[in-house]
Amino acid sequence: MPRRTRSLPMNETFSIWTSFTDLMSNAFMIITLLLLLVIARNSKNINNPQIGIGADEKPTIIELPAAKYEFPSGSAVLPRNLKTDIGQNGIILKEIENNIKLIENSNKKVDVIEVIGHTDGEEVGSLKCSNQNGGNLDTKLEEVAKGNKDVSILCPGSNADLGLMRALAVVKELQNVQRQRKSGLFKRLKFRAYSAAQLLLPDDQGFASPDRSDNPKRRRIEIRFAQLGQYKTPGNNR
Repeated sequence: MPRRTRSLPMNETFSIWTSFTDLMSNAFMIITLLLLLVIARNSKNINNPQIGIGADEKPTIIELPAAKYEFPSGSAVLPRNLKTDIGQNGIILKEIENNIKLIENSNKKVDVIEVIGHTDGEEVGSLKCSNQNGGNLDTKLEEVAKGNKDVSILCPGSNADLGLMRALAVVKELQNVQRQRKSGLFKRLKFRAYSAAQLLLPDDQGFASPDRSDNPKRRRIEIRFAQLGQYKTPGNNR
């Protein structure tokens, strides 16, 4: 019996090239889809950049100018608007917290908030307060720093005293806010108060020339962000 050979129609003929073409087409579609996903993701990041600063970027120095937050002459009592802006949901507190996030999302850390009080060159040595002449920081500053007394009891003997008093007043208000927090980055911070007196100009322009006039640009508070290091004595390798 003769063997019958089945012939396939032309359109049913098996071809490796047909399978290869289908495979390449599917691969092209998958690659195109992945590219579209990458483009969409990058577009989202551009429109909504994540919080973070580059390695070469410097953290913000928050400046509180006297033009907006004016302390009474020779006093460290916080102006009402400064106290409000430091308090819960205040713009200063939000700026501090935003800057901490920027720094910590760049794999750095903030341990300390440094508050620096600057003054102008007006002499305060002859200022009378609490029925006494001269400063009383040597005897009263510790009580205020511990929270046992209010900053209003302090009397400056110099611009250096006055700068420290104002920085300490801001620190005490920040600590009040910290005590109200249950958790978060702000909760674990330490605070330091420093005096720059009238020696430095704004924006790190260097030392100021002698000027005994009333100069609001030099009466200001600066807030800086720092990381604690390890104490080391020169010559001691331990």
